[in-house]
Amino acid sequence: MRVDTVAAASAAIARGELSPVELTEHLLDRIAATEPALHAYATVTAEAALARAKTLAGEPPRGPLHGIPIGVKDLIDTAGVRTSYGSPRFAGHVPDRDATAVTRLLEAGTVILGKHTTHELAWGGRTDSAYFGPTHNPYRRGRIPGGSSGGSAASVAAGSSLGGLGSDTAGSVRIPAALSGCVGLKPSRGRIPLDGVLPLAPSLDHLGVLARTVDDAALLMDGLAGPLPGEPPERLRVGWLGGWFGAVLAPEVRAALDAVRARLEDAGVTVVDVAVPDEPLMPEAPLARIVREAGTYHRAAFAERPELFGPDVAELMRLPAPPAEQVERQEAALGRIVAALRSALDGCDVLACATVPVTAPPIGADTVTVDGREWPVEFVLTRLTAPFNAAGLPAITVPVALAGGLPIGLQLAGGPLRDPTVLAAARLVQRLTPRLPPPAIRSEGDQR
Repeated sequence: MRVDTVAAASAAIARGELSPVELTEHLLDRIAATEPALHAYATVTAEAALARAKTLAGEPPRGPLHGIPIGVKDLIDTAGVRTSYGSPRFAGHVPDRDATAVTRLLEAGTVILGKHTTHELAWGGRTDSAYFGPTHNPYRRGRIPGGSSGGSAASVAAGSSLGGLGSDTAGSVRIPAALSGCVGLKPSRGRIPLDGVLPLAPSLDHLGVLARTVDDAALLMDGLAGPLPGEPPERLRVGWLGGWFGAVLAPEVRAALDAVRARLEDAGVTVVDVAVPDEPLMPEAPLARIVREAGTYHRAAFAERPELFGPDVAELMRLPAPPAEQVERQEAALGRIVAALRSALDGCDVLACATVPVTAPPIGADTVTVDGREWPVEFVLTRLTAPFNAAGLPAITVPVALAGGLPIGLQLAGGPLRDPTVLAAARLVQRLTPRLPPPAIRSEGDQR
């Protein structure tokens, strides 16, 4: 019986063909088989997960998430379970309360398998901790899974969880989902409460979900926030983002997107070009805002114990405060990008672009080269995702191709609270695009 998705497992449990215990045991076996190569989990709570599954097996079904095993990003509080936020500062931290999002998923009947790895303090797009070791891309060891919800993406893609609860400040759900070959959904701002989640940049922070399919992501979102009212339009009008959004793309990513656009047009979807003017201060503007807000939050701790911060985060903490004029220019650039997105949505149901301009870079890479130009890796990873955090718009990434054996994602975004329309567009893309083959998880000695 194929139960590699939430929807399939849920249906099997509802029919009595599969028990939550059997499903949980299967996922724990998969964790044991893949973790030596991936390091997608910071903590595995096997005994608690099995006890929870046994309890659920004896209860009436609570809904479609009854008995579904998932992981929770190690940035999100879980009562009685170590939550280190990816930082040695919090290596022994055990919360006494669940985050509201975790409470909602438990009430919906999920089984928590453990805590998925995160980039330190969620402050990075790579999930390659200097203290706890890197998480590897399930499609190729030695490549990043993306971040900061990298453990969730790697685990979901590898089949060691059926879903993940992650956070997204500049793309931290969508970036790893795209680079690791799964679906990542950041809903409209405010749909999932943030209490019990370590802040990074409060003006940009969102929670989101990672899953194997769009339907699975929707089921997880329903458990977290309930369905939104309203129906998507019968005929979608897609705005294909160009200009600034298409200026920095690896050739293989551009080719994959062109193929998806052709499939949509062949299916009768109206696709129109939307050119966004160039913004020289992007993508540094949202990252600079994160430095300001996260730096303020962690300043006292850094002053007291700087040795408990990894080298990349410590470097960010040591950046001098920028002049007010520079901040004003950066915020104006970000505001113009947000305004352009909102304006484009006046004539379109969803906007489409690459999720990440490149496939997964090597672990440890500080720069990537696109069209002969070298870029800081974080600038490239967050380039196309961060504007949607600033705008608070719902955005999803769907895997659409492999290039050189590494996944490529298409990003779709909609207007405020138009999450159902975004999901409808993503379902269409998923239907028109061949499903990626599952990754062959290789041993530690084989990095091909």
